Amino acid sequence: MFPLILLLLGVLLACLLTIGRRHRRRLAQLAERERATAAVQDTLLQNMQGLILRFQSVSHRLPEGCNERAAIEAILDQADEALAEARNRMAALRDID
Repeated sequence: MFPLILLLLGVLLACLLTIGRRHRRRLAQLAERERATAAVQDTLLQNMQGLILRFQSVSHRLPEGCNERAAIEAILDQADEALAEARNRMAALRDID
């Protein structure tokens, strides 16, 4: 009877070790995915900010009171709002951790 109990304990221990390895591997995968996601988010935000700056430069070359300048400035205001909202949401997601 005692050898059977030892065998069962050995099998249980092997199963627990396997589960632990899988869990650690999954945690490492999730951490890497989070790092990659953060890098992509940062890149997108920086690129969007760069585009906004370029459009601002174009709008400043247009005469004041010009319909096109007013349209570009309205779009830039919306882009600034979208960028701020994206930053806030990403910050909120990062704060969950």
